[in-house]
Amino acid sequence: MTKKTKKSKTSQISQDEQTLEKELSDNIEIVSFSREEKVSKKNIVDLLKEKTSKRNIALVPKPIKFIKSINKKKFPKDENKLLKNTEGNIIEVQNVSKYYVSNNIATRVLNDVSLSIKNGELILIYGISGGGKSTLLNLISGLDRPTKGNVIVCDNNLPYLTNSQLTKFRRNHVSFIFQSYNLLSNLSSYDNVMTGAYLQKDPERKVDIPDLFKKFNMQDEINKFPAQLSGGQQQRVSIMRALVKNTELVFADEPTGALDEDTTKMVLNVLWDLNKNNKTTVVMVSHNPGMAKMADRVITMRNGKVAKVDINTNPIHPDKLEL
Repeated sequence: MTKKTKKSKTSQISQDEQTLEKELSDNIEIVSFSREEKVSKKNIVDLLKEKTSKRNIALVPKPIKFIKSINKKKFPKDENKLLKNTEGNIIEVQNVSKYYVSNNIATRVLNDVSLSIKNGELILIYGISGGGKSTLLNLISGLDRPTKGNVIVCDNNLPYLTNSQLTKFRRNHVSFIFQSYNLLSNLSSYDNVMTGAYLQKDPERKVDIPDLFKKFNMQDEINKFPAQLSGGQQQRVSIMRALVKNTELVFADEPTGALDEDTTKMVLNVLWDLNKNNKTTVVMVSHNPGMAKMADRVITMRNGKVAKVDINTNPIHPDKLEL
């Protein structure tokens, strides 16, 4: 009986290995280039697009090196460097592709994406995990660089900026809301929020911090330290720190992912008010379809592409959402 069991386990392992090999062969394509194709940083993305539609591509070291280099550095100066936004738009993405590299595998995360966002819109980027929505958010917020294409935000073509210029761009134009809290443990809730307020130099855009604590039902926690707060309360402090900066753009990556329904609606209410009252452009990423009805437009990402764009002619208030 024991021998049969061992044989059956060995047989099962062999079947599992065969299944895994098949999955890998189905999902990864080995791509090679001839000398005549003259692979370079300028044409690597176009050549890969011509050769395969697979997401994961096995390559020899030289093309991998090209992609790594493109992803790390600003684009060389050309006629696109000085591109500005079309009137009325605050964000424009033009034919953007993004590849990530691990060992000899290049993974195509975004594939020739183009879209525009108008000044003062509330946008939801929606899709299942792995569709490219967070990568798109990272590119339009200046946290990451595309492998190809133009990303024009607030009249800056971001791929052409140096790292220090990108830092200045984010400081002047962008507020971020992440799932992770990243609070400073030695500062009170109020002082953590103040670290965001210090970055806003325009007196006309200053926010009343005690009033913000009231909106988030956190007035009793204003002097408490992070260790004295629950996870949900820490998330609210993190969100207030981003909002108090009061910039032209707010990017929120799954801002309500770790929150209960009541706190979720509280956060969405603040984003709604910020958009409607201050005309701040708000771009949210979520896999929660319940948030779609509050957005002006819903951009659905699938397999690294914009699958569809839905327009809400009458967005509804967060209090009326079914989450």
